[in-house]
Formats: sequence, structure tokens, C-alpha cells
Amino acid sequence: MIDRRQAEIELLRRKYGDLEVGPNLDWVLFKAFPLPSGWSAKVTEMLVTIPEGYPFTPPDNFYVSLGLRLASGAMQGYYTEGWGLLGRPWGQFSFHPEKEHWKPSPDILDGHNLLTFMLQVEKRLGELN
Repeated sequence: MIDRRQAEIELLRRKYGDLEVGPNLDWVLFKAFPLPSGWSAKVTEMLVTIPEGYPFTPPDNFYVSLGLRLASGAMQGYYTEGWGLLGRPWGQFSFHPEKEHWKPSPDILDGHNLLTFMLQVEKRLGELN
């Protein structure tokens, strides 16, 4: 599964650029994840943890630099602060892909993968409330 994770991380690198990856390939840190309009910033650092059971268990939630707000200054409804990961505080977005809809394939381009998860994250960030 290490080879699969490395291949999927390369897909992420091609789309999002500068990444940092955990030594056990158990997390990915996006240095400048682009945000859609409607947020208080144009980019944010973003952390995604990769669960032990991946790819059969999808990633769950994602984390951003503390203090991210809507452009109005309001806090997003599915966002909380105070999560400590990698030795620093983060804001967490509650985001749970439905396991029954998560369908990885032996061919990473055929089924769900880390890139398809991040495309869902992009969509979620576009749902402002």
C-alpha cells in the first residue's frame, strides 16, 4: 500500500504543488491550498490525515490554518478550532465521505483516491453558509 500512497501523493503534487508528507505517509500538508471566493484568505495551509485502513477507509475531516473565516468574518458552520496536530493548533472542517460511496480501485485512476478526496474538499469549501 506504500507504493499506492506514493503514487497518489504524486497526483496531489501535480495538482496542488508544494506538499509536505509524513514519514509514514500518514498525512499530507498542503503549503498553499487555494480557496474559492467567499473566504477571508485566498490560500491556507491544509492538513489531511490518511487513516491506517486506507484506501479502504477514506480520509475523514481536514484541517486548515487557525482563524480561517468567511469573508464576512463569520465562522463556517461545520468548522471548529482547537485541534492539535503536528505540534500546532488547527481548525477542523467536519467532512466525512460516505463509506458506501467510497470505492477505491486497484487502478488508482479508476476509483476513489486522495485526489478525488481533495476534489470533494474543494467542493465542500465552495458550500458557504
